[in-house]
Amino acid sequence: MTAPRSLAAATLTAVLLAPASFAAAQTAPVAERVVSPQVGADERGRREPADGEQDDAEAKRAKERATFHFTWKDHPSIEIGRRTHIDFRARVQSEARGAETAHEDADDSSPDVARRRIGVAGDIEHLVEFQIERELGDDDPWRDVYANYHQFEAVQVQAGKFKLPFSLDENTSVANLDFVYRSLTANQLAPGRDRGVMVHGRLFQRVLRYEIGAFDHDGRNGRTRNAARVFGEQTVVGRLTVQPFRSLKSEASDLQVGVALTTSDVPLGFSSLRGQTFFQETFFEPDYWVQGQRRRTGVEVRWRPGPFSVKSEYVRVTTERRGQGVDDTDLSPLVATGWYVSGTWAITGENKADGLSEPRRSFLQGGYGAIELACRVERLTFGSAASGDAPSNSMRADVIVGNANRAMTVGVNWYLNRWGKLQFNAIRESLTDPSQGPRPLQSGFWSRVIRFQLSI
Repeated sequence: MTAPRSLAAATLTAVLLAPASFAAAQTAPVAERVVSPQVGADERGRREPADGEQDDAEAKRAKERATFHFTWKDHPSIEIGRRTHIDFRARVQSEARGAETAHEDADDSSPDVARRRIGVAGDIEHLVEFQIERELGDDDPWRDVYANYHQFEAVQVQAGKFKLPFSLDENTSVANLDFVYRSLTANQLAPGRDRGVMVHGRLFQRVLRYEIGAFDHDGRNGRTRNAARVFGEQTVVGRLTVQPFRSLKSEASDLQVGVALTTSDVPLGFSSLRGQTFFQETFFEPDYWVQGQRRRTGVEVRWRPGPFSVKSEYVRVTTERRGQGVDDTDLSPLVATGWYVSGTWAITGENKADGLSEPRRSFLQGGYGAIELACRVERLTFGSAASGDAPSNSMRADVIVGNANRAMTVGVNWYLNRWGKLQFNAIRESLTDPSQGPRPLQSGFWSRVIRFQLSI
């Protein structure tokens, strides 16, 4: 097919061109941009400076070099003194994907998907850090747009548009994901980004981290373009993570456990929290009246001993249906639950906790980079809290006809160097009731995706 062939060509071109440019950046001395003092209009008529004056000029230029210069480490940056820097960032992703015929009237296809993101981030006087990111060619282009006052590690204040502090997988940067796509639990049940303010910090020698915030709504992930669908209004969220063995010099020091909670009110209407496959095929459409409180509860675990890593999460979302019975009584809440367990193994031996973007011997150094194997199993379920009666698809049924999707993802990640990464995933999804949704789906089907990512 032409799409994978075009992706392969683009990937090969990027890989072949990267060594020359980046090797030059690594071996050449760091370029410095000097803010020169203003020079008079007529250089030729100027007298030769005395020895003392020349020394003063050299000292002035050295001071200016120390206070304003350009560097390129992880990102191209401008450093202003020792306490202020501005980083320029860009990320390009190109992927080809395809699937078995997910529904009866669809054709197998492998479209090219390209994403381009640019941004600026930095820190001012080690007091306020900021980040501005924009996705090019997207209907909702602005990603993270925030400032964070961090003078005191124990109490920091962040405001703007950013992800609600809920879900380990959702709050992992796309550049550091173990798989091409986040888990179904993170994609469908975690809130995602919204506008708000958050107080956060680390305590007890960074053993405990807390995050408490208030946001305009309950995030972008659970919304649709259908204006008739309702979602959570003003949302309060809290997250607490602990590394109980951080002070120990052992593999247990990286173990992290956490809990998170969100609460918001949902107005009268049909819920927008629906179930979709990895390729956005809907398998559960919540055509049931809701009104009342929406509550999310999450539990997470992460451990990265040596070249291995294990992550797991469980999320439960309940949405009340106050006064939605046929006789205006309360119905049992709609319930959505999701969980996953994932593991990775860096077969080239890198320490997972240190990150794999800096392999022991990268592609630029004549090596193969870091190679990692990954596997994830998960399940996403929709239903109601009531049981006993026969389920019904009536809009005011107490026991509803739910659905579930169980998935397994296996993959290989190839970290070429700190900037380039190639990922391949094969995904198997199995639906409990494939007849639900706008179009009937198969009960089980495979998908495949390959992605090349370049980040600076």
